[in-house]
Amino acid sequence: MDLDIRESGNICTLKLKGRFVSGEPVNQFESAFQSALASGHIFLILDLEAAPFMDSSGIGSVVNALRMSSKVGGSAKLVKPSNFVARTFKMCGILGLFSVYETEAEAVASCNGA
Repeated sequence: MDLDIRESGNICTLKLKGRFVSGEPVNQFESAFQSALASGHIFLILDLEAAPFMDSSGIGSVVNALRMSSKVGGSAKLVKPSNFVARTFKMCGILGLFSVYETEAEAVASCNGA
C-alpha cells in the first residue's frame, strides 16, 4: 500500500492507495495519523478512493483514527470510499460514525466550518 500525506493548517489528508490490510500497511497508517495528531493536525481526511480492499485490521485502524482525533477536538472524515470499503463499513454498522464526502475539497471545507 502507498500512503500520500499532506498537512495544511490543522488538517492532514491521508490518501491510501492499494490493499489496506494487517501488517505494514496498517502500521504505516497508524504511525502517520498519530504523528499528524501529535503535530496539531486534528482533522484527518482519509481519501479511500484508491483503496479497493480493507480487512478488519484496516477497519479497526480507521475507527482508531476517528477515536483519537475526536479525543483532541478534531474528527476523521472519509473521501470517496471504494464500493467494497463503503459496503464493509455499512455491514459492520460503522459507516454512520463518519462524515463521507465526494471530494477532498468538500471534506476540507467541513473542517473549517467545524
